[in-house]
Amino acid sequence: MFTIELLPAQRGDALWITYGEGDDLHHVVVDAGPLETIPTVVPELERRISALPGTADKIDLLVSTHIDADHIQGIVALLSDPRRVPVFRDVWFNGFHHYQPEVLGGVDAEMVTGSLAQHPDHWNHAFDGGAVMIPDDGPLPTRTLAGGLTMTVLAPDRAAMAKLVPEWEEACRKAGVLPGGGAPIVKKGFIREGLLGGFDPDLLAASRFSADPSAPNNSGIALLAEYDGKRVLLLGDSGAKPVLAALDRLEPRPHRFDAVKVGHHGSRRNTSLEFAQAVQARKWLVSTDGAKFGHPDPEAIARIVVGQQKPPTFAFNYVTPFITDVVAGAGERYRVQLPRKKGPGYTEGIVVTV
Repeated sequence: MFTIELLPAQRGDALWITYGEGDDLHHVVVDAGPLETIPTVVPELERRISALPGTADKIDLLVSTHIDADHIQGIVALLSDPRRVPVFRDVWFNGFHHYQPEVLGGVDAEMVTGSLAQHPDHWNHAFDGGAVMIPDDGPLPTRTLAGGLTMTVLAPDRAAMAKLVPEWEEACRKAGVLPGGGAPIVKKGFIREGLLGGFDPDLLAASRFSADPSAPNNSGIALLAEYDGKRVLLLGDSGAKPVLAALDRLEPRPHRFDAVKVGHHGSRRNTSLEFAQAVQARKWLVSTDGAKFGHPDPEAIARIVVGQQKPPTFAFNYVTPFITDVVAGAGERYRVQLPRKKGPGYTEGIVVTV
Protein backbone atom coordinates (compact mmCIF):
# COMPACT_ATOMS: atom_id res chain seq x y z
CA MET A 1 0.00 0.00 0.00
CA PHE A 2 1.22 3.48 -0.89
CA THR A 3 -1.24 6.37 -0.81
CA ILE A 4 -1.01 10.15 -0.67
CA GLU A 5 -3.93 12.15 0.66
CA LEU A 6 -4.15 15.86 -0.14
CA LEU A 7 -6.02 17.18 2.87
CA PRO A 8 -8.24 20.25 2.32
CA ALA A 9 -5.69 22.84 3.42
CA GLN A 10 -7.24 25.61 1.28
CA ARG A 11 -4.37 27.53 -0.36
CA GLY A 12 -1.74 25.43 1.39
CA ASP A 13 -0.34 21.91 1.60
CA ALA A 14 -1.11 19.17 4.09
CA LEU A 15 -0.20 15.67 2.92
CA TRP A 16 -0.98 12.42 4.75
CA ILE A 17 1.12 9.58 3.30
CA THR A 18 0.48 5.94 4.18
CA TYR A 19 2.67 2.99 3.19
CA GLY A 20 3.14 -0.59 4.27
CA GLU A 21 1.48 -3.99 4.07
CA GLY A 22 -1.36 -5.54 6.05
CA ASP A 23 -1.39 -4.34 9.62
CA ASP A 24 2.13 -2.92 9.36
CA LEU A 25 1.20 0.56 8.13
CA HIS A 26 3.39 3.65 8.45
CA HIS A 27 2.60 7.34 8.09
CA VAL A 28 4.33 10.55 6.98
CA VAL A 29 2.93 14.07 7.29
CA VAL A 30 4.25 16.79 4.94
CA ASP A 31 3.22 20.34 5.98
CA ALA A 32 -0.06 21.14 7.74
CA GLY A 33 -1.70 24.10 6.03
CA PRO A 34 -2.18 27.80 6.93
CA LEU A 35 -3.79 29.59 9.84
CA GLU A 36 -7.18 29.41 8.12
CA THR A 37 -7.30 25.60 8.33
CA ILE A 38 -5.97 25.19 11.86
CA PRO A 39 -9.59 24.68 13.05
CA THR A 40 -10.17 21.89 10.49
CA VAL A 41 -7.02 20.24 9.17
CA VAL A 42 -5.13 20.21 12.45
CA PRO A 43 -7.96 18.51 14.41
CA GLU A 44 -8.22 15.90 11.63
CA LEU A 45 -4.51 15.21 11.86
CA GLU A 46 -4.81 15.00 15.63
CA ARG A 47 -7.72 12.57 15.35
CA ARG A 48 -5.75 10.27 13.06
CA ILE A 49 -2.62 10.44 15.18
CA SER A 50 -4.56 9.77 18.39
CA ALA A 51 -6.14 6.68 16.81
CA LEU A 52 -2.72 5.11 16.23
CA PRO A 53 -1.36 2.79 18.94
CA GLY A 54 1.32 3.78 21.38
CA THR A 55 2.32 7.08 22.90
CA ALA A 56 5.46 8.00 20.92
CA ASP A 57 6.87 7.52 17.41
CA LYS A 58 3.34 7.17 16.01
CA ILE A 59 4.21 9.11 12.84
CA ASP A 60 7.45 8.05 11.15
CA LEU A 61 8.21 11.50 9.78
CA LEU A 62 6.87 15.06 9.89
CA VAL A 63 8.30 17.34 7.17
CA SER A 64 8.05 21.11 7.30
CA THR A 65 9.15 21.95 3.76
CA HIS A 66 9.61 25.69 4.24
CA ILE A 67 8.56 28.72 6.24
CA ASP A 68 5.66 30.10 4.14
CA ALA A 69 2.50 30.51 6.19
CA ASP A 70 0.38 28.16 4.06
CA HIS A 71 2.72 25.29 4.89
CA ILE A 72 4.06 25.93 8.36
CA GLN A 73 1.32 27.51 10.47
CA GLY A 74 -0.51 24.23 10.96
CA ILE A 75 2.76 22.71 12.12
CA VAL A 76 3.09 25.51 14.67
CA ALA A 77 -0.30 24.41 16.00
CA LEU A 78 0.55 20.70 15.90
CA LEU A 79 3.69 21.34 17.93
CA SER A 80 2.34 24.17 20.07
CA ASP A 81 2.89 21.97 23.11
CA PRO A 82 6.46 20.62 23.10
CA ARG A 83 5.17 17.40 24.65
CA ARG A 84 3.63 16.59 21.27
CA VAL A 85 7.00 16.39 19.51
CA PRO A 86 7.80 12.76 20.50
CA VAL A 87 4.65 11.61 18.70
CA PHE A 88 6.77 12.08 15.55
CA ARG A 89 9.73 9.75 15.22
CA ASP A 90 11.59 12.47 13.34
CA VAL A 91 10.82 16.04 12.25
CA TRP A 92 12.63 17.41 9.20
CA PHE A 93 12.77 21.17 9.60
CA ASN A 94 15.65 23.53 8.87
CA GLY A 95 15.95 26.08 11.66
CA PHE A 96 18.40 28.85 12.44
CA HIS A 97 21.21 26.74 13.82
CA HIS A 98 21.26 24.64 10.62
CA TYR A 99 22.00 27.75 8.55
CA GLN A 100 24.20 29.75 10.88
CA PRO A 101 25.98 31.96 10.09
CA GLU A 102 24.57 32.20 6.56
CA VAL A 103 20.85 32.09 7.25
CA LEU A 104 18.74 33.45 10.05
CA GLY A 105 15.08 32.77 10.91
CA GLY A 106 11.41 33.76 10.45
CA VAL A 107 8.81 34.17 13.17
CA ASP A 108 6.62 31.10 12.48
CA ALA A 109 9.79 29.06 12.13
CA GLU A 110 10.96 30.31 15.50
CA MET A 111 7.72 29.05 17.05
CA VAL A 112 8.45 25.58 15.67
CA THR A 113 12.01 25.93 16.92
CA GLY A 114 10.75 26.62 20.43
CA SER A 115 9.09 23.20 20.61
CA LEU A 116 11.69 21.16 18.75
CA ALA A 117 14.54 22.57 20.84
CA GLN A 118 13.10 20.69 23.80
CA HIS A 119 13.31 17.39 21.91
CA PRO A 120 16.49 17.57 19.83
CA ASP A 121 16.52 13.80 19.37
CA HIS A 122 13.37 14.17 17.25
CA TRP A 123 14.73 17.10 15.17
CA ASN A 124 16.45 16.14 11.87
CA HIS A 125 17.51 12.96 13.63
CA ALA A 126 18.13 11.20 10.29
CA PHE A 127 20.74 13.87 9.59
CA ASP A 128 22.35 13.68 13.01
CA GLY A 129 20.69 16.98 13.85
CA GLY A 130 22.21 18.72 10.83
CA ALA A 131 20.46 20.47 7.94
CA VAL A 132 18.19 18.67 5.49
CA MET A 133 19.93 19.82 2.31
CA ILE A 134 21.94 18.60 -0.66
CA PRO A 135 25.73 18.95 -0.98
CA ASP A 136 27.34 20.94 -3.78
CA ASP A 137 28.53 17.70 -5.36
CA GLY A 138 28.49 13.98 -4.79
CA PRO A 139 25.54 11.70 -4.00
CA LEU A 140 22.21 13.12 -2.89
CA PRO A 141 21.25 12.34 0.73
CA THR A 142 18.97 9.29 0.99
CA ARG A 143 17.30 8.02 4.14
CA THR A 144 15.12 4.92 4.63
CA LEU A 145 12.28 5.12 7.13
CA ALA A 146 10.87 2.29 9.17
CA GLY A 147 8.74 0.11 6.91
CA GLY A 148 10.93 0.67 3.88
CA LEU A 149 9.98 4.11 2.50
CA THR A 150 13.06 5.76 1.01
CA MET A 151 13.40 9.53 0.93
CA THR A 152 15.98 11.26 -1.29
CA VAL A 153 16.53 14.97 -0.70
CA LEU A 154 16.42 17.04 -3.91
CA ALA A 155 16.46 20.55 -2.41
CA PRO A 156 17.56 22.92 -0.99
CA ASP A 157 21.25 23.50 -1.50
CA ARG A 158 23.41 25.84 0.58
CA ALA A 159 23.17 28.71 -1.94
CA ALA A 160 19.37 28.66 -1.90
CA MET A 161 19.31 28.62 1.88
CA ALA A 162 21.69 31.59 2.05
CA LYS A 163 19.34 33.72 -0.07
CA LEU A 164 16.74 33.54 2.68
CA VAL A 165 18.89 35.67 5.02
CA PRO A 166 17.34 39.13 4.52
CA GLU A 167 13.70 38.05 4.69
CA TRP A 168 14.00 35.79 7.70
CA GLU A 169 16.25 38.14 9.65
CA GLU A 170 14.00 41.14 8.94
CA ALA A 171 10.89 39.24 10.03
CA CYS A 172 12.53 38.40 13.33
CA ARG A 173 13.74 41.98 13.81
CA LYS A 174 10.24 43.38 13.33
CA ALA A 175 8.81 40.89 15.77
CA GLY A 176 11.50 41.47 18.36
CA VAL A 177 12.58 37.84 18.15
CA LEU A 178 16.14 36.60 18.43
CA PRO A 179 16.85 34.31 15.44
CA GLY A 180 17.40 30.79 16.64
CA GLY A 181 16.17 31.45 20.13
CA GLY A 182 12.62 30.28 19.53
CA ALA A 183 9.46 32.36 19.89
CA PRO A 184 6.44 32.05 22.15
CA ILE A 185 3.09 31.30 20.54
CA VAL A 186 0.87 34.28 21.29
CA LYS A 187 -1.99 33.81 18.80
CA LYS A 188 -4.80 31.86 20.40
CA GLY A 189 -5.68 30.37 17.00
CA PHE A 190 -2.33 28.62 16.86
CA ILE A 191 -2.78 26.99 20.13
CA ARG A 192 -4.34 24.20 19.91
CA GLU A 193 -6.99 34.99 -13.90
CA GLY A 194 -9.78 33.65 -15.82
CA LEU A 195 -9.76 32.25 -19.38
CA LEU A 196 -11.92 33.03 -22.40
CA GLY A 197 -12.41 30.21 -24.87
CA GLY A 198 -11.58 27.33 -22.56
CA PHE A 199 -8.41 25.42 -21.74
CA ASP A 200 -6.00 25.25 -24.73
CA PRO A 201 -2.92 23.28 -23.59
CA ASP A 202 -0.80 23.99 -26.68
CA LEU A 203 -1.37 27.74 -26.59
CA LEU A 204 -0.87 28.02 -22.86
CA ALA A 205 2.19 25.75 -22.75
CA ALA A 206 3.92 28.03 -25.28
CA SER A 207 3.69 30.99 -22.90
CA ARG A 208 6.93 32.48 -21.63
CA PHE A 209 8.22 30.93 -18.40
CA SER A 210 9.42 33.21 -15.63
CA ALA A 211 10.90 31.38 -12.64
CA ASP A 212 9.70 31.90 -9.08
CA PRO A 213 12.14 34.31 -7.33
CA SER A 214 10.88 33.56 -3.81
CA ALA A 215 13.69 32.85 -1.38
CA PRO A 216 11.46 30.92 1.06
CA ASN A 217 10.07 28.72 -1.74
CA ASN A 218 13.46 27.98 -3.22
CA SER A 219 14.99 27.22 0.15
CA GLY A 220 12.32 24.60 0.86
CA ILE A 221 12.74 20.86 1.17
CA ALA A 222 11.86 18.76 -1.91
CA LEU A 223 11.88 14.98 -1.70
CA LEU A 224 11.80 11.81 -3.75
CA ALA A 225 9.79 9.18 -1.88
CA GLU A 226 10.17 5.53 -2.94
CA TYR A 227 8.35 2.47 -1.70
CA ASP A 228 7.77 -1.00 -3.15
CA GLY A 229 9.04 0.04 -6.59
CA LYS A 230 6.86 3.19 -6.69
CA ARG A 231 8.36 6.68 -6.95
CA VAL A 232 6.78 9.99 -5.92
CA LEU A 233 8.07 13.57 -6.12
CA LEU A 234 7.08 15.80 -3.21
CA LEU A 235 7.98 19.29 -4.38
CA GLY A 236 6.58 21.64 -1.72
CA ASP A 237 6.89 25.10 -3.31
CA SER A 238 10.32 24.44 -4.85
CA GLY A 239 11.32 25.85 -8.23
CA ALA A 240 11.70 23.74 -11.36
CA LYS A 241 15.37 24.48 -12.10
CA PRO A 242 16.99 23.35 -8.83
CA VAL A 243 14.87 20.21 -8.56
CA LEU A 244 15.63 19.28 -12.16
CA ALA A 245 19.33 19.84 -11.54
CA ALA A 246 19.21 17.51 -8.56
CA LEU A 247 17.32 14.84 -10.53
CA ASP A 248 19.90 15.11 -13.30
CA ARG A 249 22.57 14.35 -10.71
CA LEU A 250 20.62 11.31 -9.65
CA GLU A 251 19.83 9.76 -13.05
CA PRO A 252 19.59 10.49 -16.80
CA ARG A 253 16.49 12.04 -18.34
CA PRO A 254 13.64 11.42 -18.63
CA HIS A 255 12.96 11.03 -14.93
CA ARG A 256 10.01 8.68 -14.45
CA PHE A 257 7.67 8.68 -11.47
CA ASP A 258 4.33 7.28 -10.47
CA ALA A 259 3.14 10.60 -9.04
CA VAL A 260 4.25 14.21 -8.60
CA LYS A 261 2.91 16.65 -6.02
CA VAL A 262 2.97 19.72 -8.28
CA GLY A 263 5.22 22.50 -7.04
CA HIS A 264 3.72 25.62 -5.46
CA HIS A 265 0.09 24.57 -5.91
CA GLY A 266 0.36 24.69 -9.70
CA SER A 267 1.91 28.14 -10.06
CA ARG A 268 3.04 29.03 -13.59
CA ARG A 269 6.37 30.10 -12.11
CA ASN A 270 7.29 26.70 -10.67
CA THR A 271 6.52 24.30 -13.55
CA SER A 272 8.39 24.97 -16.79
CA LEU A 273 7.86 23.14 -20.06
CA GLU A 274 11.41 21.79 -19.74
CA PHE A 275 10.52 20.35 -16.35
CA ALA A 276 7.30 18.79 -17.65
CA GLN A 277 9.19 17.17 -20.51
CA ALA A 278 12.03 15.91 -18.32
CA VAL A 279 9.74 14.58 -15.58
CA GLN A 280 7.29 11.90 -16.70
CA ALA A 281 4.56 10.70 -14.35
CA ARG A 282 1.15 9.05 -14.45
CA LYS A 283 -0.41 11.24 -11.79
CA TRP A 284 0.03 14.92 -10.94
CA LEU A 285 -1.34 16.05 -7.56
CA VAL A 286 -2.54 19.63 -7.09
CA SER A 287 -3.17 20.88 -3.56
CA THR A 288 -5.06 24.21 -3.37
CA ASP A 289 -8.47 25.84 -3.24
CA GLY A 290 -7.16 28.78 -5.26
CA ALA A 291 -7.61 31.29 -2.46
CA LYS A 292 -5.54 34.48 -2.70
CA PHE A 293 -3.51 33.55 -5.80
CA GLY A 294 -6.02 31.67 -8.00
CA HIS A 295 -3.91 28.53 -8.27
CA PRO A 296 -3.48 26.32 -10.19
CA ASP A 297 -2.42 28.49 -13.13
CA PRO A 298 -3.62 27.05 -16.46
CA GLU A 299 -0.14 27.52 -17.93
CA ALA A 300 1.34 25.06 -15.45
CA ILE A 301 -1.34 22.45 -16.16
CA ALA A 302 -0.91 22.97 -19.91
CA ARG A 303 2.86 22.50 -19.75
CA ILE A 304 2.36 19.20 -18.00
CA VAL A 305 -0.20 18.05 -20.60
CA VAL A 306 2.06 19.00 -23.51
CA GLY A 307 5.24 17.69 -21.90
CA GLN A 308 4.01 14.20 -21.04
CA GLN A 309 4.61 11.25 -23.34
CA LYS A 310 1.40 9.57 -22.11
CA PRO A 311 -1.89 11.20 -21.03
CA PRO A 312 -1.49 12.28 -17.39
CA THR A 313 -4.11 12.28 -14.66
CA PHE A 314 -4.52 15.39 -12.51
CA ALA A 315 -5.77 14.85 -8.96
CA PHE A 316 -7.32 17.96 -7.39
CA ASN A 317 -8.23 18.17 -3.71
CA TYR A 318 -10.74 20.97 -4.40
CA VAL A 319 -13.17 21.62 -7.26
CA THR A 320 -13.12 25.39 -7.81
CA PRO A 321 -13.79 27.86 -10.63
CA PHE A 322 -10.05 27.92 -11.24
CA ILE A 323 -10.12 24.39 -12.68
CA THR A 324 -13.51 24.52 -14.45
CA ASP A 325 -11.98 24.70 -17.94
CA VAL A 326 -9.41 22.04 -17.11
CA VAL A 327 -12.10 19.65 -15.92
CA ALA A 328 -14.29 20.39 -18.94
CA GLY A 329 -11.40 19.73 -21.34
CA ALA A 330 -10.47 16.32 -19.94
CA GLY A 331 -10.49 13.51 -22.49
CA GLU A 332 -7.90 11.90 -24.73
CA ARG A 333 -4.97 14.15 -23.76
CA TYR A 334 -5.43 14.05 -20.00
CA ARG A 335 -7.78 12.90 -17.27
CA VAL A 336 -8.87 14.37 -13.95
CA GLN A 337 -9.48 12.80 -10.55
CA LEU A 338 -11.78 14.83 -8.32
CA PRO A 339 -13.01 14.57 -4.73
CA ARG A 340 -16.18 12.60 -4.13
CA LYS A 341 -19.50 14.06 -5.28
CA LYS A 342 -21.73 15.42 -2.55
CA GLY A 343 -25.16 16.52 -3.74
CA PRO A 344 -24.69 19.16 -6.43
CA GLY A 345 -21.09 19.75 -5.40
CA TYR A 346 -18.00 17.95 -4.14
CA THR A 347 -16.34 17.11 -0.87
CA GLU A 348 -12.89 18.49 -0.04
CA GLY A 349 -9.65 16.49 -0.01
CA ILE A 350 -8.64 13.47 -2.04
CA VAL A 351 -6.74 10.19 -1.60
CA VAL A 352 -4.47 9.12 -4.45
CA THR A 353 -3.22 5.53 -4.69
CA VAL A 354 0.30 5.36 -5.98
